Amino acid sequence: MSTKICFVALSAYPLLAGRSSKRVIGPSVHTVLLAKELLKRNFDVTFITYDEGGLPIENIDGIEVIKTYREDSHLNPAFKALLIWKAMRKAKAYIYYHHAGASGIVPSFCRLMKKKSVWHIASNFYVNKGLKNFKLLDRFAAWLDIKLADVIIAQSEFQKTELKRNYGRDSLEIKNHFPLTRGAKPEKTKLPIILWVGTISATKQPELFLRLAEAIPEAALQLIGGVGDTPGLYERVKETSAGIPNLKFLDVVPFNEINEYFSRAVILVNTSTGEGFPYAYIQAWMNYIPVVSLNSDPDEVICKYKLGFHSKTFPRLEEDVRMLLENEQLRQQMGENARRYVEDNHDINNIVKQHIEVFNQLSKIQGRCPKK
Repeated sequence: MSTKICFVALSAYPLLAGRSSKRVIGPSVHTVLLAKELLKRNFDVTFITYDEGGLPIENIDGIEVIKTYREDSHLNPAFKALLIWKAMRKAKAYIYYHHAGASGIVPSFCRLMKKKSVWHIASNFYVNKGLKNFKLLDRFAAWLDIKLADVIIAQSEFQKTELKRNYGRDSLEIKNHFPLTRGAKPEKTKLPIILWVGTISATKQPELFLRLAEAIPEAALQLIGGVGDTPGLYERVKETSAGIPNLKFLDVVPFNEINEYFSRAVILVNTSTGEGFPYAYIQAWMNYIPVVSLNSDPDEVICKYKLGFHSKTFPRLEEDVRMLLENEQLRQQMGENARRYVEDNHDINNIVKQHIEVFNQLSKIQGRCPKK
């Protein structure tokens, strides 16, 4: 009998069903990719997602999907939590895994029902005392994740160290995974394309990318992103982009199409105030693209492996982008470094084995072990 894993990933339904979405977030990408790999290895996989219409329970390519409530529902938080618990009971899993969303709900259910929970840290904010900036209810929910999860997975050594230092919890570092492209190096466009990919929210600071476009009119810039949690910002960015001739606002691009944009670009720019380990970095490096980041350099891998630049200030970010545009040899060398780095560190075929080891250890407590 195979171990049943339930992923509580509320925003994952469009990715599972191959539908368009108003945004694509890293935690959804992470869980869907992991689930599909586990399915190949005889794990029984269930998802709990928002209700986006159709049957309350679906089977999508061998994955059971249990729906809760609509994302735009105005139900109070306590009732939403009860609906998620109800869905978790329907899942009848032994191990429940969540990466983002449903904070505090998953480990609380598992403690009461004598199940096991795995929490994958989504952002550095959760471990470096950034919780003090959360609303009280969100802070309490995150505290429950930290205190009650049976296993905590960190994306980086930094997260692992900060979690231990600030909260006294041990964690297991497992790098983010991705199914790497194979074959020839992608052809780049003659006019260099600079790419920005993310959710349009205040913490991502997309307005700085618009500023960069105005400062570098000789390059083509493309901004890909959907609606985030900052009211009005998406519309302001979209409206302002229309007035910048060398900038193209592309809204949300379906996950199965986005690699086309990475394959043609020559630089990825990140302007976020902070991240965990962005999937956009892995997708860029997989396509031989250096990253120029304002703030986020997880475990300083960009600097250590020469995968681009960690600029730290906007004027320096502009300088670093210009340097890469003008120095094709440097750009290509960093691109080659980047491809080697992801092959060594983020290939899903290798990373999934570490997750399976975690699930095996938890399932032994229940007295059964999954098929390999």
